[in-house]
Amino acid sequence: MTALQTLDDIEQIVFSDPTTAKRLCRPLLARAREEHDVETLVRAATLLSLIEDQLGERNEGSILLAEALACCQMYGLSHLEPAVQERLGRDNYTGGDYRLALLHWAQCARLCGSDPRHVRPLALSLIGLGQVCSAYGAIEQAVTFHQAADRQLASSDDVHLIAKVRISLGWDLHVLGREDEARAILVEALTLCRNRQFEHFQAELLLRLAEIDTEQDDDDAAEQKLEEALSLLVFTPSHWCETQVLGLLARLRHRHGRPDLAISMIQRALHIAEVDGMRHVEARLLADLIGYADADGNAALVEAQQPRLTALRNALDTSIGSGEVPDLTQLRDLLAKYA
Repeated sequence: MTALQTLDDIEQIVFSDPTTAKRLCRPLLARAREEHDVETLVRAATLLSLIEDQLGERNEGSILLAEALACCQMYGLSHLEPAVQERLGRDNYTGGDYRLALLHWAQCARLCGSDPRHVRPLALSLIGLGQVCSAYGAIEQAVTFHQAADRQLASSDDVHLIAKVRISLGWDLHVLGREDEARAILVEALTLCRNRQFEHFQAELLLRLAEIDTEQDDDDAAEQKLEEALSLLVFTPSHWCETQVLGLLARLRHRHGRPDLAISMIQRALHIAEVDGMRHVEARLLADLIGYADADGNAALVEAQQPRLTALRNALDTSIGSGEVPDLTQLRDLLAKYA
């Protein structure tokens, strides 16, 4: 079996069996390095980064991506660079460096242009740019990017990409108060995943729908969706989603007068966020934990965690959520091109 065939086989199981995918990808990467097979090295490094992302690991993915980018630029592998730039965007976004994520995703979108070979990294980069805009509070721009990504997939049957963009688009529409549109898009995406037996994003779609239920004071419906999401995450792990599900369940427990249960759930979510290096998630969860501990009269826990929260916040980008997207001018050409 050729290296390309092996890579194709691994890609088929990234979301359903990431552990096996990692076990198969690592020796392929090592062999490519030994044989100086630069193209296979770049492809395998990019794929291993995605696999680590699915497993909630932050081991060597960042280093491998830097090596892959250097190889692309040194050996003129321009057809592989967009995928590497996209993965660098996601890697930095997960680690909390939204400004650097924006730079990589913008570069990816420019490199992709209208080349049909790059529909996937282009759609992913547009989703990423929308998520950065959303993080900084620029929701209208976020919707523009997410709608642009959705249009790129008009003739696609890639359920993973379709669901991914509609999760973000649906949530941003919710933030804008366009509730009927938001719920319809999320429900449609959930139905698509169920019909196609694609479990990977079902938990996140249930999470988003549960968040809407919670804001509309339908706690019973929200809790039912969250419990279903947790059961799905056993088989299709997503550490980011798990932290969010646990965080929302904790909020419901606190709302129902059980700060002790809320604390237990938040601590579980915090451990995941800390291990995975999700610093913005960790900061939000820490703030929730302190609030629940204070409500429970646990002054010792509040005192122990407050310095940790302060130090974490000082290390993060303080403009997140302010509506000030960094260097917005660099996105104007992309907004004009894909709007």
